[in-house]
Amino acid sequence: TSGGSSVYDTINFVVNPSVVSQAVPSGLQLGINYTSPTAVTLLLNAPYKNNVYVIGDFNDWQLSTSYFMKRDPDGKHWWLEITGLTAGQYYAFQYLVDGNLKVADPCSELVLDPWNDEYIPPTTFPDLPDYPSGKTTGITSLFMANKPPYTWKETDFNAPKETDLVIYELLVRDFIAAHDYQTLIDTLDYLENLGINAIQFMPVNEFEGNESWGYNPSFHMALDKYYGTPESFKILIDECHRRGIAVILDVVYNHAFSQSPLCQLYWDPTNSKPNSSNPFANPDAKHDFNVGYDLNHESPDFRAFLKRCLQYWLAEYHVDGFRFDLSKGFTQNNTIGNVEAWGNYDASRVANLKRIQAEMRAVNPNAYVILEHFGDNDEEKELANSGMMLWGNLNHEYSEAAMGY
Repeated sequence: TSGGSSVYDTINFVVNPSVVSQAVPSGLQLGINYTSPTAVTLLLNAPYKNNVYVIGDFNDWQLSTSYFMKRDPDGKHWWLEITGLTAGQYYAFQYLVDGNLKVADPCSELVLDPWNDEYIPPTTFPDLPDYPSGKTTGITSLFMANKPPYTWKETDFNAPKETDLVIYELLVRDFIAAHDYQTLIDTLDYLENLGINAIQFMPVNEFEGNESWGYNPSFHMALDKYYGTPESFKILIDECHRRGIAVILDVVYNHAFSQSPLCQLYWDPTNSKPNSSNPFANPDAKHDFNVGYDLNHESPDFRAFLKRCLQYWLAEYHVDGFRFDLSKGFTQNNTIGNVEAWGNYDASRVANLKRIQAEMRAVNPNAYVILEHFGDNDEEKELANSGMMLWGNLNHEYSEAAMGY
């Protein structure tokens, strides 16, 4: 105080309570669970962590012991019910892990990106919520309380037989200048007139930046907003099915990029890579063709995450199957420096792919499994005999034929 004027500052602090050990309620899935019109229950798999808070629009991004997550007796799973929400309203949130890491949910369905969302036009994603600037930093998860379900018109679509597929591979960004699903719906006549019966979308899940082929994934379960809203994508899929056109997603589960919570939750900042305790990603790649950060397909934690993602896309969006990018990387066998060894028969890789196929077909018994594999013939033959389709490189032969040789 000086001359009748006062200047003051305020410091708020929170004393961590003891972590409550309580079993995860039955029926919960990883990520956001819509438990009532005004409540969600969050479930995060984060082994080796000491405490987790939830911060978000519902508590004005302030730390509060009321939002201190409970931990399952397994020591890995953290959960909390968030109540008092307004139905039909968007909410952004993050986890504050061990007091120093703010991270979005790995199983986010949508995210807010402080660096790239401003470049998404409102015609593509109308009424996109504003990023909570000044209240937090980094990417946030986004959900709508009591979100209205989409009413599917085509509920008995029969996808073409694998032997009859004529696939059009499509990158939304480059196919139409507006880069949105609504414009693509208006362009389906063109695709149908070509005689195709399937569209394979290059990755539409959240990737780093706005403009990309999509092979730099950051959130494997979130729809990238640069192409449109979840509802517009569902309308597009519904219309494809009405026309007899199957929808296949190109998905990337060999690797993640550094924005992914799978990396950020267990990160070595000194060496700029996942640390040795990371239960999802390897500190160092296991094969020479890896990009980003190599995911660990032998880890139970990553397997649970992968199952959640694939079953979500099949159930929530009614897609008809997946083309797996770099499927030859779904192994922990270290072949760095020996590309030939990487292609040799790998029993663990075969088992991983068969498990993935079974988990998919538990949701859709006819779901397509397409592999970018290029393994030895004995491995590819076994995978084909189990019902998977494999890419073959016929570029040379087709080029020769196209030139009339």
